[in-house]
Amino acid sequence: MTPVLDCDQHLFEPADTWLKYCDPHKRDLAMTIEPDELGYWWLTNRFLGRRVTYAWISVPEDGFESMGGARKRHYDGLPSEIDYQRDLPLDYWEPAARIRRLDEWGIDETLLIPNWTLIWERGVGDSLDVCRANMEAWNRWAVELQQQGRGRLHLVGHVTLRGGDLSWLEEQLRLLSKAGVRAATFTYGLVDGRRMSHPDHERAWSMFVEYGVMPVFHVVDGEQRASGLPHEWFENDFDPFVPVVEIPFMNIGIQLSLADLVLNGVLERHPKLRFCCVEFSANTWLPNLKAGIDRAIGQHRLLNGRDLYPLQRKPSEYLDAQVMCAVDPRHGDIAGYIAEHGAENLMFGGDWPHCEGYFKPLENYRKQTGPLPSAASETLYGGTLHSLLHAA
Repeated sequence: MTPVLDCDQHLFEPADTWLKYCDPHKRDLAMTIEPDELGYWWLTNRFLGRRVTYAWISVPEDGFESMGGARKRHYDGLPSEIDYQRDLPLDYWEPAARIRRLDEWGIDETLLIPNWTLIWERGVGDSLDVCRANMEAWNRWAVELQQQGRGRLHLVGHVTLRGGDLSWLEEQLRLLSKAGVRAATFTYGLVDGRRMSHPDHERAWSMFVEYGVMPVFHVVDGEQRASGLPHEWFENDFDPFVPVVEIPFMNIGIQLSLADLVLNGVLERHPKLRFCCVEFSANTWLPNLKAGIDRAIGQHRLLNGRDLYPLQRKPSEYLDAQVMCAVDPRHGDIAGYIAEHGAENLMFGGDWPHCEGYFKPLENYRKQTGPLPSAASETLYGGTLHSLLHAA
């Protein structure tokens, strides 16, 4: 029987993580999590002299009260009820405690995606030195935790394609690969103003394959917003973290990135390259994207007399073969989706311990999803991710 694998769990960083694991010569660049005068903790970079975002301790399925409720108290000038350093639960960050949780939930293995890494990059992105120093720190911690995970915790590294010098990227991929870390997250979208399929990035895609490290795309604000839309659309919102006008368009950025990777031939030129896309509720947009890129290539050929890039297969077939996606039953009927489109590239993701995550990831997800054909169930609940992480 196929083991159960969760493609979307998170590891909260203790307040001193980046200081502890940063290169001693770069420690002044390290991110920290520090309290303000009211006792609210903030992701902070002292080198750049700025706070990036409020650091809360999320509670799964709490209706965002752990986030929004605390922020309202802060707006109202009331002291914090939570001390991040004191109150961060052990199973949010410590390997043995997380493994005990997996046993409780009936989950065999999980990806562990960094938590604050998904946020801080946009806040300090104007300094590549700061970005790289803190990515290096996370990767050192990830390597250490990978050894403690007993083959059940699969740490996700943190890298960037920015800077134009791929020697840094190669050094980090080599470090991760040597330690058995099989995945790394980075910002999708434009890279230093260049599309992901730009020739400057061609060697980078080869390196992910060469070192056996799978790119992981997660809803993330890095060099640009998750939606890929200009900040000016949201400049009047008092909260730059999740502007109200952006919320309906959060999945636009990942769709544009995937369309670029397919239509400009990256996936064809690198047939062994596999992407893992999590927390995008792909069942809400993946069928339309597949139909859209198939339609686009035909229309482009009719209008222009030739193809931009001579693909050997239908564009949608590259997504089916090389892009593995998490789906969420709260955002669409998964059984109906599978009946129409199949389950070959779908993955279960519980998003624990985020506010929008499941309190009991496997049990609550299964209740929402309902019964599935046995083959589709094995694929969704572990087969897809197992094949990515344990490929020869």
